[in-house]
Amino acid sequence: MRTVPGIRLTHTLRANAIRLPLAAALMVVAAGVQASDARQTSGDIRFGYVASETRARSGATTDADSVRARARLRVAGALGGGWHASGRVAARLDSEQDDEEFWMRTWAPGPAGLEDGQATIDEAYLEYRPAESPWSLRLGRFQAAFGLDDIMKKSLDQNDSTNFDITWTDGIWWQWRGNDWTTHVIARHNDRRGPTGALRRPLDFADDSSRAGLFVAVESKTAVGPLVQRMVTMTWLPSALRTNGLADPALEDYLALTAKAAAEWPLGQGGTKLRLGGEVGWAPDTPRREAVNSGTGAADALSWQASLSLMDVRPDHDVGIVYGRVADGWLLSSDFRPNEELLEARWVWQASKAWQFDARIRRREEIDLPASAARPRRDDDVYLRATWKF
Repeated sequence: MRTVPGIRLTHTLRANAIRLPLAAALMVVAAGVQASDARQTSGDIRFGYVASETRARSGATTDADSVRARARLRVAGALGGGWHASGRVAARLDSEQDDEEFWMRTWAPGPAGLEDGQATIDEAYLEYRPAESPWSLRLGRFQAAFGLDDIMKKSLDQNDSTNFDITWTDGIWWQWRGNDWTTHVIARHNDRRGPTGALRRPLDFADDSSRAGLFVAVESKTAVGPLVQRMVTMTWLPSALRTNGLADPALEDYLALTAKAAAEWPLGQGGTKLRLGGEVGWAPDTPRREAVNSGTGAADALSWQASLSLMDVRPDHDVGIVYGRVADGWLLSSDFRPNEELLEARWVWQASKAWQFDARIRRREEIDLPASAARPRRDDDVYLRATWKF
């Protein structure tokens, strides 16, 4: 393992890149929370060792390893009259990073969000929650995650800030909580220079009509027999799909639908539980395979994942495996790359309310290839990580 150099974070704000609505939200959050008697601070620090080996289509192999960390600090509070505010700073650090920067823009530098050595404000929102009301409205920058309810918590669509990543959503989030079902409607802003999360090329937001996207989810975690989670989602990105690649002006809407479910059964008298989860996703309109470098013809539309978890196999210890097969036309997930099958095993130890330890081993391999490719690209990686919440 390489020697870990000292890591320092410098804040180089670029004021000309800050959009007025986000700046206004930040000022309201800061002023309102500071004035509130109900102000609370919280956060988490995640750190660990990561290592990977990649075999390219040519057969050449490369490897990398590093010590990585993610640190987040939140200030939140009630403003009175049903209004609440929250702001959070997040930083991603790595022993192999080349530079440091405070990223304050309305788009992210890549599908994984921030790059190593960068920090940002990943939450800055106002929320209105009327007392005794089933609905709430959140406005600004926030985290939105809708994973499968197993120990891996992966998703084919909306899932901000997984693992060490830092992503976010800018927009409006309306929630309605019924007796058994909760409805979520998120209208998100997509900057012309790129999104804030894992919306992958050839999705493009340069066209004026692609600025707003819509995500809708309906979920129930009320147990029905063995079922402990049921969810359906829809993602609509108007005029965002460059069907023939980024250089071609042809545009289509990108629509994606998913269904997720998890079921649980007790095993014996020791408290161990078996949990099975599954998710399927379908996108009716997909890019050409030439645009995603996976062959010729129209890209596939159907994607899925399945998981098996043993909960409390020992007190506070969970183990699980997940297999996913994601089409080359599926462009939404932060957990799965397009055109890959994934096999992963994970162990989780919830040592205390504040501390959690995880270990993972994973293999990802390409599915469809152009005729010129000698073999599929393959990535093997592992991590050992610890998370402290305060």
